[in-house]
Order: sequence, then structure tokens, then C-alpha cells
Amino acid sequence: MPDLTSVPLPYRIVLLYIEPVAAFNGAILAHFFPSYYLSGMSPSATISTYSSPSQVIFDQLAACYFLFAFNQAVVLRSTSDLRVWKAMVLGILVCDLIHLYGTWEALGAAFWDPRRWRVEDWVNLAMLYGPGGMRFAFLMGVGFGDENALAASRKEL
Repeated sequence: MPDLTSVPLPYRIVLLYIEPVAAFNGAILAHFFPSYYLSGMSPSATISTYSSPSQVIFDQLAACYFLFAFNQAVVLRSTSDLRVWKAMVLGILVCDLIHLYGTWEALGAAFWDPRRWRVEDWVNLAMLYGPGGMRFAFLMGVGFGDENALAASRKEL
């Protein structure tokens, strides 16, 4: 097993444990409970909005969530190379930004007004802003300590 102590503990906890479980949960919801997933992501959708011909889209989304879970739970554990970690974290951050755009499209003006958010919106946005901010901090080297080693790893990415 690689020595992952070069990655600060808070990042390891989130990236190796919390997020893979959350992504796996998203895969389960998208595949097995697509009407629930749809109504949770879009305030204009209802459980009756779902139609079975669109199941393929939910299955493909579930596959992407499963890939995130696998990459974080398995691939990141297989290496201590910070270049691999940074590439993976950057890719997920890009996905977060696209997800935020989709949420903005779905919520409209309510996106900017937390008083109008539903419980589902709070969960959705908390799972984007919290880990997304953590990913940004990871890529900026927050918490890594040794500036010389950090500068070298930035150049390698």
C-alpha cells in the first residue's frame, strides 16, 4: 500500500471515504430510483415527470457516479503520486462546475437566494460547495506545508 501521508488527513478523509460513499449513493439513486433523483435535482420536476424511455440517461449518469466512487476509493488509494491525485481532483472539480451550472439552470433566480432552496437544494449545493471548495484548496496546496515540495508538484501538473 502506498504511503499517503503526503496528503493531509482532511483531504484523505473526504476524498477516500466520504465522497466515494456519496458518489455510490448517487449511482444507486440515479439507477434504481430515477424519479426520486429527478425530483430532487429539479424543482420543476415531480415524481410523475420521469418516463421509462429516459432510463438510459439515468443509467449512464449512475455509471459516471460509480466511476467517481471507484476512482476515489480505489485509484487514489493505489498511488501516493500527487500528480495523479491533482489530476483526479481537477477533473472532479471541473465536473462540479458543470453540475453547478446545471443546478443554476434548474433553480433559476432561486440559485442565488438560499431562502428559496428546498431541502434537496441544500443537500445538492452543500455537496458541491463544500467538497468543491476543498478540491480548490487541495489544488492550491492549502495544508501541505512544505512550499518547496508544493511548488515542485505544481510544476509537474
